[in-house]
Amino acid sequence: MQVKSDWVKIYTAANSMEAELIAGLLRQQGIEAGVSSQLLGGGIGELPLDALYTPVWVSPKHVETAREAVIAYEKSAQQTSVWQCSYCKEQNPAGFELCWQCQKPVD
Repeated sequence: MQVKSDWVKIYTAANSMEAELIAGLLRQQGIEAGVSSQLLGGGIGELPLDALYTPVWVSPKHVETAREAVIAYEKSAQQTSVWQCSYCKEQNPAGFELCWQCQKPVD
């Protein structure tokens, strides 16, 4: 979706992939959202990291709802980033289905 001149920046993503993910989540909730600076992804490894940051913009009428949705997204990402094995108490990344230490499945 094309970013309009009166839209408000509500989030700065680490890269264009994360920005598109967040904009897509917002659009699924009926929020007009767009991303700018999408063409810098090819500069990974060549450009400074802050040059790759990608803003997510929303219509002024959706600012509060969008901010709440982004906060919920961030909380969800934090909650699912690590799980603790109930057998050996070792910390495991979210994508692991088995504990890396004892090979027991996630509960």
